[in-house]
Amino acid sequence: MGLFDFFRKNKHDELEDAGLDKGWDEPELIHEPEEEEPAYIPPQAPAWDEPVHKPEGWPVMEPICISERSMQFMQEHTHEEVERAAANAATEGMKAFQAQEFERARGFFQLGSELGNQKAQALLGSMYIQGYQVPRDLAVGRAWLRRAAEQGNQQAAEILAKYVGESEPVAEELYESARANLETDRRTGLYYLNRAADMGLSRAQYEYGMILIREDDEEAKGIEWVKRAAFGGYARAMTYLGNAYLKGDVVPQSTNIAVEWYEQAVKKDDPEAQLALGTLYAKGSAVPHDPDAALRLLTLAAGAGLSEAAELLQQLPASQPAGE
Repeated sequence: MGLFDFFRKNKHDELEDAGLDKGWDEPELIHEPEEEEPAYIPPQAPAWDEPVHKPEGWPVMEPICISERSMQFMQEHTHEEVERAAANAATEGMKAFQAQEFERARGFFQLGSELGNQKAQALLGSMYIQGYQVPRDLAVGRAWLRRAAEQGNQQAAEILAKYVGESEPVAEELYESARANLETDRRTGLYYLNRAADMGLSRAQYEYGMILIREDDEEAKGIEWVKRAAFGGYARAMTYLGNAYLKGDVVPQSTNIAVEWYEQAVKKDDPEAQLALGTLYAKGSAVPHDPDAALRLLTLAAGAGLSEAAELLQQLPASQPAGE
């Protein structure tokens, strides 16, 4: 299925000769003004650990960001100039896509998406949802489609509701097949697990990543899968990243990032994260010493059955029970 098949209203629709769906309004190509403007090369998609920015109001753990270059461009140009650049990027991306220059198309769609063009966001999200000429990533695809839908893009809303909803049950079935085969037929089990992970199932991404890290000596590849799971909201992956960043294991050491991942996992009631963050508060390492926060978190972890948390509670100075 081609990318623009997503934008057919029904099975009787046909693509125009230009390769676009009839229901898709191609942005008007805006000619450059006579005065010279700064050259702007479409950026590559930001790497997971590349410094990026979150615009105000964007969820902290959403798996999409704005590159340094796009952020600088938006700061140095007027709103109208940014809109023009974003529309041109979407147009150039569609031209490149029709010419089967897919990496160039993705670059333009990425640029247009970062600058806020809803059509570029819908197209980029569709590429990731379908895995069309890019690694398939439902989390990233969902996020860009959601951005487009929030701006009123109906096609993005329809894809978000239909395609993702149909994909998740398939991913669940693949995951169950993986679990059933891993012990008796590792090769088959890993195949199914990889397929489920590729379709965006967070716990499959986490488990596949951990196998690559611990068993197959492919740490760089494995940590990327774990990060995808964490950005998709999987608490165990968040806690693992907290531990990894705290120790500098597999990833560069960063106490601040470690604490951020612990906090996100605590919000999802993960006992291991409660233990880890509670321990930091109790010792005053990486975070300010906070006996009350330590007591609250360690009590929760102990209540979930973690004996280490219960032992640490016994070592805390006498204090009121959490919640009083």
